[in-house]
Amino acid sequence: MSITIREALQLPDMVQTRLVAGEAGLDNHIRWVTIVEILDDTTRLQAGEFLITTGFGLEEDRQKLEQFIPRLASRGLSGVAIHTGFYLREIPQALIEMANRHGLPLIEIPVELNFSHVTKAILQPIVNRQFETLAYSQAIHEQMIRISLSGGGLAAIAGELARLTKGNVTIRDAFGNQLAATPSKAENAEPAVEVSLPIQTTRETYGSVTLSKPRRKWQELDQIALQHASTLCALEFVKERAVIEAEWRMQGDFAEEMLNGRFSLNRDTETRSRMLGYPLTGSHLVAALQIGAADQLAETAEQHHNLIRLIKRLAEKYGVPCLLRERSAHLLMILPSGTESDRLLAQLPAQWAKSAPGSPLAAAVSSPRSELAELAEAAQEAVFALQVYPLIKPQSPVLRYADMEGYQFLFPFHQQKEALRKLWSPLLDQLLAYDKQYGHRLLDTLQVYLEANLNGLQAAQTLYIHRHTLKYRLQQIEAKTGKSLANAAQRWQLQLALMAYRLQGILFKS
Repeated sequence: MSITIREALQLPDMVQTRLVAGEAGLDNHIRWVTIVEILDDTTRLQAGEFLITTGFGLEEDRQKLEQFIPRLASRGLSGVAIHTGFYLREIPQALIEMANRHGLPLIEIPVELNFSHVTKAILQPIVNRQFETLAYSQAIHEQMIRISLSGGGLAAIAGELARLTKGNVTIRDAFGNQLAATPSKAENAEPAVEVSLPIQTTRETYGSVTLSKPRRKWQELDQIALQHASTLCALEFVKERAVIEAEWRMQGDFAEEMLNGRFSLNRDTETRSRMLGYPLTGSHLVAALQIGAADQLAETAEQHHNLIRLIKRLAEKYGVPCLLRERSAHLLMILPSGTESDRLLAQLPAQWAKSAPGSPLAAAVSSPRSELAELAEAAQEAVFALQVYPLIKPQSPVLRYADMEGYQFLFPFHQQKEALRKLWSPLLDQLLAYDKQYGHRLLDTLQVYLEANLNGLQAAQTLYIHRHTLKYRLQQIEAKTGKSLANAAQRWQLQLALMAYRLQGILFKS
């Protein structure tokens, strides 16, 4: 702990000293006292030190005199005292002006006052406060431990920290969600100090705990209380993780039964559903979630745990029960169909992006099902939508099966490579062969032209070709496929063939 320059000057043994400059730094904290007569190397000085010196060599060396205060200020010293009467009869005006400029307290110690008196005067209260700090720290630790063991969780820790510091406390998780907060104390609009500490272990950062109180009331002891609270919050998160993992295993087994297509409603399943808090009545959705690109499998076990924890937070926030089941490349979530579930799913990718911007979350949702026996097919729909996600440009971060721009009509064929091939091969084989032989882009031209809703000018601009070149290519496409682009039914056949070709490419890469 420390005392301020202002407090030091008010000590009985310091009454003979005189502040001559640097009044702006009176509230600087003195953490230790250093006596140096010949000051050639300032790099040994530490921030917060209070320097006592005789000023040897300053009067004879103009450059050293001019650099004296700036060098000390750059090291973050709390202040400097010059013992006059030995090498300096009085403190030079240049030092006074420089000390005022840098806000570094400059104190004159008269010749009749010994170094030892000043050193003892300042160090004694510092040492006393360090003992007080140790005692306070121990008391805080014991009190916080009692609160933690009481089972009150994060809310109890926040409340105790607020009581001890008389400040406002907020605890947030790694996604920025507020988990606990104390009622704000009105302070007449005084300037406030807000200090946040991470809640973390050696492996993971779980969130942060923030203490806010008026600047004039802030004490260094508050920092100690905040550090203890941060440690106990980390223990709470570790306990929560263990609970989540236990729930995860129970949920996963139950969800697997619901997703394997052989689920039956009976007394046992009803009991388990009540225990897990998931209703078996009503309409249900299945969502498929994937971190990173499908071909990279970027997610780690830690990321999956963080995602599960985020889902838990959002489920509590919106009051949505859900069941989770992990697959090798994605996560499946069963949840009731409804407005609150829609809000949860909409928030999930956005919240995830805040904490893991380099690992985007893709989310896809099945059509609602009222029959539990149909959840297996709903899961296939969600995974299918997740696979198709890169092929389309969804308006929302969450792709719904019903909004797949026609790809949902290919769902019955998504596990049959040859069936997909039969849909596109008769129409596109000649285009592919022509493109391969002559290096043309008939297939791309057809795709862009259809996406432009037959707008030739827009398609030509997208392809960076002249409109006459586009017209020639379209004629070639019609000749080789035997289909007219002016005929809506035949145009739909070409569109379906393109979709089947692209889908086969992403589902069956080998």
